[in-house]
Amino acid sequence: MELIRSDQVDDLIAAVPAGQGLSVNWLAGPANVDALDVGLVTLDQGAAARPHSHDGGQLIVVVSGNGWVETAGDRVWIGPGDVVITPPDELHTHGAADDGPMAHLTVTTGGFKRPSQDSPEIRAAGLRSVRREEHQN
Repeated sequence: MELIRSDQVDDLIAAVPAGQGLSVNWLAGPANVDALDVGLVTLDQGAAARPHSHDGGQLIVVVSGNGWVETAGDRVWIGPGDVVITPPDELHTHGAADDGPMAHLTVTTGGFKRPSQDSPEIRAAGLRSVRREEHQN
């Protein structure tokens, strides 16, 4: 068992330099197999992940800041303590609000897929476009 105290999470978030877009501190993994991949994702103000899906689904727990998650054209605002569960293979994206960074825990299993920005799959899913400069991943 590994225990990560809240002050350690705060230190990990603070250690990410501004301007990284999206940064992941892997707490377990990434193995992209049957084992759990657990990461602390930090998104700069206004940054977003490119649309993607996870073979085994994804659990997101917001630990600081505010942001959003979007799937099937439906964008929902999230904040500290909110939990998001995306089912396996659901195309989605998530990002930080324009007024500050956001950090969240991510738990996944299996691999992931990230279609190209202009793919018919992204358009069919009704996801808003994410500008290339808004993310790093």
